[in-house]
Amino acid sequence: MPKRDVRDLPPAARARIERFEASGPKTSLLSVPGAVGAEAAGFTPVGEVMGCVVQQVGWTAVSQWATDQVWLLADTLREGYATALGRLTEEASALGADGVLDIRFTTTSLDGTAQELVAMGTAVRAETAQRPGRLFTTDLPGQDVGKLMQAGWVPVRVAVGVAARGRIDNTMQLQTGFWAGNREVDTPTRVVNQVRAAARAEFARAIQDCGADGSIVSDLRLRTWPVQEVAVQAS
Repeated sequence: MPKRDVRDLPPAARARIERFEASGPKTSLLSVPGAVGAEAAGFTPVGEVMGCVVQQVGWTAVSQWATDQVWLLADTLREGYATALGRLTEEASALGADGVLDIRFTTTSLDGTAQELVAMGTAVRAETAQRPGRLFTTDLPGQDVGKLMQAGWVPVRVAVGVAARGRIDNTMQLQTGFWAGNREVDTPTRVVNQVRAAARAEFARAIQDCGADGSIVSDLRLRTWPVQEVAVQAS
């Protein structure tokens, strides 16, 4: 795996890697079972790596329908995951790593309109004569990677599928009112099913694009919130 020039990284990342190289010890975010599993698979930690991005999250124009804004928010989140993962792999490449294990994502709201998306993991190097041809990423811990490799599977990369839908339906008031009773609410059911299906379809396309033979779904999250239309009158 060719090592990327540390000078190409942002100042904070460059300082972190230079500190690793100067101190000698290799830091790791792996648990004890994860570290043992990684060693069993032939990998040695070379340092923790991080990629982060701060994004503005909110309405982009009052002239757009709220349902269109939901699509734009999904694009922002999709771009955030890609950016954080890209910066994480750049750090790993600068360390001369062959892969990154146990990647975790966290999202932090900064002031109600901006959010920080962080990807963190442990960069590892293969201690074998034949090393991977390209850097791999996975959110699986070391022990799971070890078991997969013993069974003949090799990680390729973390894939993320993002989808969003917005729907306005005034009939919901009839289904959620005081006298409606316990019943299915049609519109949220349709929207939730559409979102989950679209996210899984995007995830499947990402798997195909990276040339993988299969995938492991490790997390599936759903977030809902009320959306109100904005009416603007010019005079």
